[in-house]
Amino acid sequence: MDKDLNKDIIQEHYFLALIDISNGVDISELESTIDFYEEIEHYEACAGILKAINSAGYKTIKEIKKRIKDE
Repeated sequence: MDKDLNKDIIQEHYFLALIDISNGVDISELESTIDFYEEIEHYEACAGILKAINSAGYKTIKEIKKRIKDE
């Protein structure tokens, strides 16, 4: 990950995307959101959303909600 990216913003978008996933938002919608953020060059948002998609890949909704609650 680029050292110039703000880790707090990445983490914020990561948790927001995890919440979206736990609420049933389709991964393709999140991928479209990444495309939007790439267009406006908000790379921290892209990194956070992508991190959430990757970390949620093999988890159940229950596991994702527990992760959100724990953090």
